[in-house]
Amino acid sequence: MQRQLSAHDGDHFGLLSDDGTYGTALWLRWHGMSEAELVVLPDCPAPGGGGCCLFADHAEQHTWEDTPEEAPCTS
Repeated sequence: MQRQLSAHDGDHFGLLSDDGTYGTALWLRWHGMSEAELVVLPDCPAPGGGGCCLFADHAEQHTWEDTPEEAPCTS
């Protein structure tokens, strides 16, 4: 299941995988057409809605606010 940020300005992120460490995941980060970099980011700690599938301090809405019809990220 693909998770993505709401429309926003600034850096773009794509989830690559859970890195095996509790509370973090491996993400690809890029801005415009510039080079991309791999980053390990902490999971979003926001409570409610069954948990957010994004990283801490992400832009805009939590995943359950943006796509309420989708299954939780633990599926």
